[in-house]
Amino acid sequence: MRQTSSLSAGVMRRIRHFGDFVTVPLAIVIFADLADMYRLYMVLAGVAAWTLLEYLVHRIVFHRYPVGRRLHQLHHDHPNDPDAERSSLSTPLIAFPIGFLLIGAAGVEEGSAIFAGLLLGYLAFIVVHYAVHCWPIEPTSWLYSAKMRHLAHHRFENCNYGVTTSFWDIVFRTNARIIGKRQHSGA
Repeated sequence: MRQTSSLSAGVMRRIRHFGDFVTVPLAIVIFADLADMYRLYMVLAGVAAWTLLEYLVHRIVFHRYPVGRRLHQLHHDHPNDPDAERSSLSTPLIAFPIGFLLIGAAGVEEGSAIFAGLLLGYLAFIVVHYAVHCWPIEPTSWLYSAKMRHLAHHRFENCNYGVTTSFWDIVFRTNARIIGKRQHSGA
């Protein structure tokens, strides 16, 4: 029985990695090509929008709503276990309706540009999140601060909801440093 469980976990891990690191980059290339290079600013706007979406979903859906919290708690309980991570199989089910809505609302070129940016932001998120949990990161690496921010989130859970950037944590005052200063000053 143990071998079957291990085998199916290995297969699911490969499927997730294929979904994350093959189909998402391929979709980015396809939608960026549909957008044309003159809409690069819209791709960048999509990346920026992703960072806000990442922050809000993590803070509100995964830490406040019971269903999202239950699903996300498995990751908090086993942060270095890739099998406790979200399923990449659900990404297309959520992402592509959003992409089609964007294309329907903004047109093929503009909608594709924004969607390519959202997907690029998601790809940055999964790479950074995987790295901070699974790669040895030296203090001299640019990823080290992301790792320290995310480890603080796992320890305290009420701060550092952004994985790819601390920008929204600073804006919404959920950055661990801001919270620490407030608590330290007695405010």
